[in-house]
Amino acid sequence: MPATRSAAGAARKGPKRRVLYVSLPDQADRICSGCETCQLMCSLEKTGAFNPKKSRVKVLPLAVGVTIPVTCQQCEDPACQKACPEKAIVPHPKLNLVVVDEKKCTGCQACVGACPYGIMAYDPEKKRALKCDLCEGNPACVQYCPSKVLELAGPQRSAEINRRRFAAVLANEDTAARNNVAGAEQIKTLPRTLTLLAAQAPKAIAEGGR
Repeated sequence: MPATRSAAGAARKGPKRRVLYVSLPDQADRICSGCETCQLMCSLEKTGAFNPKKSRVKVLPLAVGVTIPVTCQQCEDPACQKACPEKAIVPHPKLNLVVVDEKKCTGCQACVGACPYGIMAYDPEKKRALKCDLCEGNPACVQYCPSKVLELAGPQRSAEINRRRFAAVLANEDTAARNNVAGAEQIKTLPRTLTLLAAQAPKAIAEGGR
């Protein structure tokens, strides 16, 4: 049975790429500064004006003084595409991703609600959904990020960054555990404490029953 047109097209377009936040826990000099330049340049590239609300990338607060850029993950099985009742989210003609066909989009926002990452946006003026198309392969957010924490990455690079991030988290947790003397002493004395409590329990019960 011949492959469908979309499947065959995806096979010809090469590996799926996405904009990746490459900051690692052990790299204090490479973190999102919260400047929101990525949002500004994305909206400028797509609309011709600085309007963060129409940006395809969002800078969100993670904690006090800590922000992270959230980008479209260019999913292998896009929930936004599945949710669209008008079939308005279609394969890109050149890149291995899906985009919004503005001629078909009715602005129902079903895709916005379906996106598991909350990155699909909506243009209330045009009444159309907004989705990252990687700026035809040269994302403005990556180009202009002053902290250089955004990168257009393929599957291998994404996997490498995720492995390094996970390894750094484990290393930091291990260091914290080894340096936590109080915690270590509590763990060492826990069996003895439990033994003492067990020995005292019958006496406590007997006294309580008087």
